[in-house]
Amino acid sequence: MKIDPWHRIAATAGAVVLVAVIAGAYRMLDSHGVFTAVKPDFAGICRTVHGVVGPEDIDIDGEDKVAFISATDRRARRKGKPSRQDGLYSYAYAQPGAVPVRLSGTPADFHPHGISLYRGADGTLTLMAINHRMDKTNTVDIFSVEIAGGTAKLEEVGSIGGRILSSPNAVAAVDEDRFYVVNDHASKTGLGRWLDDNLVLPRANILYFDGIKFMEVANGLNFPNGAALSSDGHYLYVPEAYPRVLLTFERNPLSGQLQQVNTLPIASNLDDADVAADGSVWVGSHPKAYAMAQFRNDPSKLAPSEIFRISVKDGIPQAATLVYANMGEEISGSSVGAAADGHLLIGSPYGDKILDCKLP
Repeated sequence: MKIDPWHRIAATAGAVVLVAVIAGAYRMLDSHGVFTAVKPDFAGICRTVHGVVGPEDIDIDGEDKVAFISATDRRARRKGKPSRQDGLYSYAYAQPGAVPVRLSGTPADFHPHGISLYRGADGTLTLMAINHRMDKTNTVDIFSVEIAGGTAKLEEVGSIGGRILSSPNAVAAVDEDRFYVVNDHASKTGLGRWLDDNLVLPRANILYFDGIKFMEVANGLNFPNGAALSSDGHYLYVPEAYPRVLLTFERNPLSGQLQQVNTLPIASNLDDADVAADGSVWVGSHPKAYAMAQFRNDPSKLAPSEIFRISVKDGIPQAATLVYANMGEEISGSSVGAAADGHLLIGSPYGDKILDCKLP
């Protein structure tokens, strides 16, 4: 029987489309952690510390032994009723029985996301925080910090915004005036962000503020979820959630321009990055994105948590070691792990506590 050439072409095209759909579905499921196995593991001991809701990011000042916590009650915010407890907190982790202390000095409409500390050569401290205002505009707010006896005080220095901040997630301070900020999505619409996430579309970017204006210095990223500078300031580390990689960019210290120099795969949905005193990079993660989505909507549905330590050689990440893993009973959907002085501080954007863990 002679086969019509058009039937053959149609059959071939149908097979190609089917393979593409299957490959796309597998890529989406894999990027969202459906095939990722999580096994609880930690060799240290953790203390639960209450007093914060939505502690998404943590940055540590190792000199004064004070951690700064960015906290926003995201469930309350989604209902249009932001919590008055949203804000920045200090936590004197070296003091036994320490609790988070909410800091004054922030704007009235202040709902922070990513934060970054910078200590100048003269010892002065600057804290930068992404602020998602209730009118749906976004800014990077800058504060000077004074610490005495484990107690911190903030004074607002300025607030920088603009439409180019489409969906700012994390900030990395270069000095008192300059910084990098990652937009985790290019789209501002719910549909556009859904397409970015579920089709794993690389449309996000990295911006650099040179003290006067913003410029785009990297694009084609998929859900960049954190940002941290190396101790010497030569490299910028950016975790990507759905591609499940830690990107390393070499930065031009004069122009701020970036050149990607390394990609380290890590089998988890990576979130915030933090650089420890020894130069290692610590990354918080929630390895199962669909479980995280359920936890976001219902706090009774726990999501696993993972924290990785990444060894670094000459500024370039070499290998990732899983330091902490839990199915969500201790802390659910972790976003950050910041380490200093034998402490590992773990936060979650939809949790109501942090963990203060003693490293083995």
